[in-house]
Amino acid sequence: MAATPSSALAQDAQLTAARREDKFLVAPDLARQLAAAANRHLTPHRFRGEGANPLPGARHFVTTIYFDTAERELFASAQAGAAHLKLRAKEYYDLHPDLTELATDVAELVRYQPIVWLELKHKDAALSGKQRIGIPKADLPGFFAAGRLTPATIAIQEAAFGADAQQVLAEVVRLCASCRQPLAADCLVNYRRQAWQDDDGELRLTIDTGLSFFAPPADLWQRRKALVRESLGPAVATEARRVLEIKTRGPAPSWLRDLLAQLALAPIGFSKFEAASAAVHG
Repeated sequence: MAATPSSALAQDAQLTAARREDKFLVAPDLARQLAAAANRHLTPHRFRGEGANPLPGARHFVTTIYFDTAERELFASAQAGAAHLKLRAKEYYDLHPDLTELATDVAELVRYQPIVWLELKHKDAALSGKQRIGIPKADLPGFFAAGRLTPATIAIQEAAFGADAQQVLAEVVRLCASCRQPLAADCLVNYRRQAWQDDDGELRLTIDTGLSFFAPPADLWQRRKALVRESLGPAVATEARRVLEIKTRGPAPSWLRDLLAQLALAPIGFSKFEAASAAVHG
């Protein structure tokens, strides 16, 4: 059964609500211990919308496009460490490794949703929150250049969130107006994501593997296939460690606090946007 606007909004609110966010860079062996503990205590969470692969064993990937001006105003604001905004678009896709023998092109293995999720993320100290809307990939240049909303974009928002999308649109317009130069794609990050969440949405844990940083392809918005890693050209840099993110509303459970202490893990100020932008621009 398709989700109603109200139920879709409630589900999305759990994922995007303001909450504490802590990040850790962890070695692969520690990441495996964390994943095993998450499987014992939490429910695995994965994208199940249009384009999702329902087969067991499908791997979930994300390609994130970060936006900035030619002067890199958003990067400078993030580097300053004060409260700041971040604008990004995410494309999700599933890849099933067991089907590789049946395909001649990696694109044949991929199931993906033909829209990107435009997210406006705000951060103040350790607290973060975000708002997001879905936009067809080909419509993004017109949206940034002229604020143009196509019928397809409007239909996506009305089906999922009703009038609530106007709040995000207004925030994006405000962000664009606050910059001295137009926003454009600045850098890309691709990674595999594993996610877990409790039933109440009070705790969400994600582990991102295989972070790779890319310069934006010249034909980025003309592409009609998923932005799989293999289609993005050579990576300008990679991160061998896993990125653990813990998002909480309220205290973390004792099992998680004890495990972090046992593994001697402390949160750090890692940012995929800052790492990718620094790698792309030198």
